[in-house]
Amino acid sequence: MTLYEELTSKQKRTVKRDIGLILSLKGLSFPKTIEEIKEIGFFSPTVKIDEKEIFLSKDGRDSLCRICDFIHQSKKYENLLNYDDIFQVVIDEIERWLNDSLVPEDDEFIDPLDILLSKQIDDYVFVCKVDGLSFDNIDNIIIGNREIKKYDNELIAELSDVTGDINDIINKEYSSAYVIVGAERGSSSVAEEKFFHNAELSLSVLRLYSCALHSQAIYGINIRLINNCAHSYGSASIFGWTDSAKSLLFTRYFRSEQDFKIDSKLLDYLISACFFKELYNLIDKQNRTELEDAVVKSLFWIGEAQKDRSHASAWVKLWSCLECFFTLGDKEITERNARGISSILVFGDYSHDKYDDYHKVKKKIKKFYKQRSKVVHRAEYTHIDKILLEELSFIVAWVIITMTSLLKRGYTTLAQVKEQAERLDRIKGSGRSLVYKFIAWLSYAILQNKIPK
Repeated sequence: MTLYEELTSKQKRTVKRDIGLILSLKGLSFPKTIEEIKEIGFFSPTVKIDEKEIFLSKDGRDSLCRICDFIHQSKKYENLLNYDDIFQVVIDEIERWLNDSLVPEDDEFIDPLDILLSKQIDDYVFVCKVDGLSFDNIDNIIIGNREIKKYDNELIAELSDVTGDINDIINKEYSSAYVIVGAERGSSSVAEEKFFHNAELSLSVLRLYSCALHSQAIYGINIRLINNCAHSYGSASIFGWTDSAKSLLFTRYFRSEQDFKIDSKLLDYLISACFFKELYNLIDKQNRTELEDAVVKSLFWIGEAQKDRSHASAWVKLWSCLECFFTLGDKEITERNARGISSILVFGDYSHDKYDDYHKVKKKIKKFYKQRSKVVHRAEYTHIDKILLEELSFIVAWVIITMTSLLKRGYTTLAQVKEQAERLDRIKGSGRSLVYKFIAWLSYAILQNKIPK
């Protein structure tokens, strides 16, 4: 479908009226003094007519924005062009018609504009460095439509416009580095933004499993996408000395305090027991269910938590992972979170010896939520230590993994999870009583279709 065909009759009439206004004297402004330019705004849209820069009037700017809004909201260019991409092409077309001294019909303006906009779109492949990972006896990891591997100069071997200087820079910067490679479609800026977003989600899959498997991973492992100067700092150090003995204290830091080391055995375990493929397939899925969307949101926030060097800030982000599952409505938030998290952790498919007593876990979750409230509502930031962070990150990681397992069993909504949590809570499976625990397990198994009702 062409862009013109997608527009409604009302939108077509509006475009025709707006184009007529912009291409008239009413749509243009000719300020003569600095004060008049200030009144319009120094950064207001301009067009060049016979090499002279002309400002658009307020009515002209309003008409321009309406046209751009119609295009930006169209399905044809959804997630392919951003507003700036569209704005610049529309301005260029208006400039062309002004210099030709012609006023087009709505279709005469939209159809060539549609062609120009389509030319902005292509398939782009991006390569970006990754820090905080190391592989043992595996060449790469595929996560959705992206691949993580050691850099190989063959990646740019077929490119025709790589100069010697650029080639030397790339080789020096990327030599022996791990990279993430992925393809996205859109304008260059949109494709790059989509790549960074999806690459971060892909790395957050690994951040999640690092927290599930290593207690100190939430602050000790720092898996990073090296996509700006702030992340490309290399090594750094801090030093001091004892005042009494004048003894030097020296600590050197590198990008990651500890790598998340992945070998073939660990990768097989993640695939077979921890729903690795099911989790990363959600990243590129278009029409997600409510529960799938919540899993992706939680994936984003656990990644942001691991990157955050502030314990208090990381604590709040970890709670965002959990609240996207269990905070339905605005009442009994603490109770709902405690009930949901505890039931998933205690009665899920994974046996955690530390979390086998439902009542104790529920009580602990409520205490943890109070710690969150201190940060969010009272601006406290010194009360979250590494031990607390380790425990909550472990809980979060396994809740997300268990939620992913529920997707495979047919769960689609948060209401279904809530119903199951309330059911288990009523049974009060404390873990101390084998009878209670068996009843809770039986209820869970029936709902999961593991045994016949």
